[in-house]
Amino acid sequence: MEIKEWIMIISVIVIVTGWFTNSYLNRRHEISKKRLDYRLETLQSFLPVFLSMSSSSKPFIDNKTLNDKIIYARVNFQIYGYQDEWILFNSFTIAIDKQDVSEATICINKLTKLIRNRIQIELKLPNFDL
Repeated sequence: MEIKEWIMIISVIVIVTGWFTNSYLNRRHEISKKRLDYRLETLQSFLPVFLSMSSSSKPFIDNKTLNDKIIYARVNFQIYGYQDEWILFNSFTIAIDKQDVSEATICINKLTKLIRNRIQIELKLPNFDL
């Protein structure tokens, strides 16, 4: 074989390898973007719950739809949340069922801090601990 034939073969191998590598990296990027979209939806479903709970001393009386918001956020955490987030959210709902306000407050504060730290890491935002 001549050098021109070897150059042609190596060029084709490099091009095909580049296509496969590019496709693989694009696929990983698209999956990562979709995962982040679902995570943000989950965390956004928690925001109305947190705001209702923190803005009122009687959140279930002041916000008649709070129970529906909790159910929606709970489903999202079950599907798209991390295990420790789900455990904290479940502890929060158990405390609400028992009408244990102090335990519910502790759980929601821990969950809020955990979520804030995670989203800052996932979005590569600076960490401002409050």
